[in-house]
Amino acid sequence: MRMLAKTCLLSAIMLSVCGCGGKVEDAGFKVKNFFGSFSDPHPKVLTRYAFDDTVDPDLRRKAIISLSGHDWGLTETYLDGYDVILRAEMRKPVDRQDTALMSATVGALGKGKNPKYIVTLALALKLSTSPQVRWDAAVALDSVIGEKAIDQLCQSSDPSNENTVDVRVACCQALRHYQRQDVIDTLISRLPTEEDFSVRYRAHQTLISLCGRDFGPEYTDWVGTKLENLEAIEVEKKKSMWNPMNWFR
Repeated sequence: MRMLAKTCLLSAIMLSVCGCGGKVEDAGFKVKNFFGSFSDPHPKVLTRYAFDDTVDPDLRRKAIISLSGHDWGLTETYLDGYDVILRAEMRKPVDRQDTALMSATVGALGKGKNPKYIVTLALALKLSTSPQVRWDAAVALDSVIGEKAIDQLCQSSDPSNENTVDVRVACCQALRHYQRQDVIDTLISRLPTEEDFSVRYRAHQTLISLCGRDFGPEYTDWVGTKLENLEAIEVEKKKSMWNPMNWFR
C-alpha cells in the first residue's frame, strides 16, 4: 500500500513539474527533457549533432556551444569543423542562412584564439547581413589576434561601412591589440566623424591604450599624433628618470 502511495505521489509530482495537464503521452517526453537538462549528452553525441548537417540547426547550435565549453572542444580538429560550418552557412543564400548557428560557430572560433581562423572571422564581419553575427565576429577578433584582422576591423569601425553601433564599438575595442600608425590614424579619424558617443569613447580609450597617454577627447587633441614621436618621448622620459641630477628636482 505504501509503495502504491509513493508511486502515485511521484507520478503527480512529475506531471506537475512537466506541466502536462495529465496527458501521459506528453509526460514521457517532458520528463526526459527535465532529467536531461542536468547534464550534457556524451561527447560523441554532441560531436555528431554539431557536424551533421542533417541535424536540426538548433540542436547543432546547442551542441557547438557545449563542445566549445571544453578545452578538448577547442582543439584544431574541432576548430576546423566550426570553420567549415561557418563558411558553408555564408555560402548559402541570405534567406537560408541560420544566423544563430553562425553566431555559435563564430563564438567557438573566438574561444579557440587560433589566428588560423582570422580570415573566416573577418569575412563574417564583412559579409554577414546579421548585425548579431557581425558583432560576434568583432568580439571574437578581440580574442583571435593577428594582423590579417586589421583592415576589416578598421573598415567596420567606419559608419559609412557599418550601420550598427555595437559592431563599430567592438571593432574599436579589438584594434587595441595593434600599435601601428594606420590603426592610430583610423581611430583618430573616428573622433570627428562618428555621431555616436559610445563609439567615440571607445576609439578614445583605445588610443590611450595604444599611445600610453591621453591627449584629450577631441580630434584636435590627437591630430598629427605619430608613433615615432611618442616612442622618442618615452625614451627621453626613461633617460630622465635615471639621471641623478633629476632626482632632487
